[in-house]
Amino acid sequence: MSRSPSIPRARAKTLAAACPTPRRAAWWCALLSLWLVAFAAPRAALADAAEEPETEAAPATEGAVRRFALLVGANDGGNERVRLRYANSDAEAVATVLRQIGGVRDADMIMLRDPNPEELTSAFEDLAQRVRSASRDGKRTQLIFYYSGHSDERGLLLAGERVDYATLRGRVQSMQADVRIAVLDSCASGAFTRSKGGTRRPPFLVGASSSVEGHAFLTSSSADESAQESDRVGGSFFTHFFTTGLRGAADADRDRYVTLTEAYRFAFDETLERTEATRGGPQHAAYDIQLAGSGDLVMTDLHKPSATLVLAKDVVGRVSVRSGSGRLAAELYKTKDAGAMSLAIEPGKYQVMTDDGGARRRADVEIGRGGRVAVEAKDFRVVPTEMVALRGDAYVEVPFDIGLVPPASLNGRAARLRKDPDARIRNRVSASFLWNRAARVDGASISLGVSVIDEELHGIQGGLAASIVRGQATGWQFGMAFNHAYSLVGAQTGFVNSVGTLRRGLQLGLVNTGGRVDGGQLGLVNWAGSADAQVGLMSFTRDGGVHPEVWTSDLASFNFGLRFPARFTYSGFAIGVHPFGRGASWQFGLVFGGHVPIAKGAFVDIDLVSYAILEGMKVTKRPGAVEQIRMLFGWQFKPRLTLYGGPTVSVFVHHVRDGLARPGYGWSVYDRVDGPTAVSLWPGFVAGLRF
Repeated sequence: MSRSPSIPRARAKTLAAACPTPRRAAWWCALLSLWLVAFAAPRAALADAAEEPETEAAPATEGAVRRFALLVGANDGGNERVRLRYANSDAEAVATVLRQIGGVRDADMIMLRDPNPEELTSAFEDLAQRVRSASRDGKRTQLIFYYSGHSDERGLLLAGERVDYATLRGRVQSMQADVRIAVLDSCASGAFTRSKGGTRRPPFLVGASSSVEGHAFLTSSSADESAQESDRVGGSFFTHFFTTGLRGAADADRDRYVTLTEAYRFAFDETLERTEATRGGPQHAAYDIQLAGSGDLVMTDLHKPSATLVLAKDVVGRVSVRSGSGRLAAELYKTKDAGAMSLAIEPGKYQVMTDDGGARRRADVEIGRGGRVAVEAKDFRVVPTEMVALRGDAYVEVPFDIGLVPPASLNGRAARLRKDPDARIRNRVSASFLWNRAARVDGASISLGVSVIDEELHGIQGGLAASIVRGQATGWQFGMAFNHAYSLVGAQTGFVNSVGTLRRGLQLGLVNTGGRVDGGQLGLVNWAGSADAQVGLMSFTRDGGVHPEVWTSDLASFNFGLRFPARFTYSGFAIGVHPFGRGASWQFGLVFGGHVPIAKGAFVDIDLVSYAILEGMKVTKRPGAVEQIRMLFGWQFKPRLTLYGGPTVSVFVHHVRDGLARPGYGWSVYDRVDGPTAVSLWPGFVAGLRF
């Protein structure tokens, strides 16, 4: 596909002929020109009926481009292969980009998750029919085939069955599309390009002549390398940077089109840089390009994204953009000379992190549909090794392990037999008296001392002293003293619990700490970078911070409090004083509640406040207790300015002999004396400001 001019030549000539020539009618030409720029030019971008871009002018007879895509994710490479975590999500990420800004309609896209070879063959045949039908209608056609999963030097591995590269190339090449693009993100995938001369090499030059008809095959690794995926990235390195480039990070000439050349160059450089220090070693992308024609192949059009994040010129260093759910949406290295950069992303809330080698900084942004938000260096605030898995590196299977410490165990014996002290051991069941260790456990790992899993847990882990998973845990961790997981889906129970990312689940302990907690923390003290919900005596999040507030109510005319919010819960402290009349008193309370957003800026809070009531200004009597339920309706005008108010219901309990008066303004709808205890109940109000 060649580059489109901003105004197609044939259409420009037609409009020029329509402009009246007398001077008094010249303003019609201006209006037509404005219409052309506003409506005609954007419609020349990639779309269902878009004209094909060209470097100079598109011939009037040239038809529309129709783009088809077959996307395959295969986590399962067979019993001898480590099951991948992110192959399917890699394919979905590519599908999202192609759908939003890559000109592929849903009806022209096929997605396969963990298919067998027969299902892959059927999908190719289905797509071939669609391509032939579009070609008969006179449309130019393009095919994009993407694969993420296991492979070796001979072919793709689907559930243990191999699809040879020669067969795969034949299926792609047999498509009657004008342009055929294949992208493989898997181990040794460079062998796919090598059969036609492709090899490991640096990126080709931007602006080189490359596209109109033919094929372009890209692979994430060379023929003798492993492709790698990362928990932090939430996918493979290559696909992550390839999609980031397509979203705009690769747009080197800032023309708001990302070409195949630009996307490959960006993915090559970033993947190599991010894998040079990993256990898998440097990963080099490879390519085989045989395209004829002038211009470059446009992959994505950034003119009408659903939302745009602009990184200002003064934002420098390694930049990562995470969505509100914690998914890493984009990552790149931005230099001082790069200028402002636009990224096409989905609407929503994002956390933008920068690392310039001296400090890590963060900015929070929210972008609506069709919105465009710019972040500058002044918007960031300062904040405080990575697990990777090789796509194809096999585990040593030791179904049952027992021992005293790792060297004196069945796992240690297996490593010695292989003469590999770093062998990656997988257990179904592991038990030890002092300390056990494995790379992966699919079942249970129990120790009277410390249990350590280096990469992955699926099941239960328990240690009287500590349970530690350095990678991803899915299941339940319990330890008498300490639990830690780098990434967890499930639960931790113990005196002290620590997690890097809790993707779904619960921490239950005296002290709970976490990075990003998409779940709950229940304990005496809770701390997290961000959290959905926290219940405890003291709960804090770095994202939520501390919010002072002042309010008035029927219980006390003057109140001051501190609020510590999580995403959907909050806790806090309250101090109130009512210096007037018979209900004069001091009040000290603890707050716990739930937060329900209902619209942009609007919310409902429902909370419980437990007060200790000290009657009078001199405090000469024993305290009483008030339990108050509040329903607060609020509007957040700015991050540090919120107005709220609503109804309350209060219950006052005190000892009859103390003769305490109802605190505050004095009305009551229910009063009862039951032996030595007096109870009063009444409705009330609260209104205040939060900062």
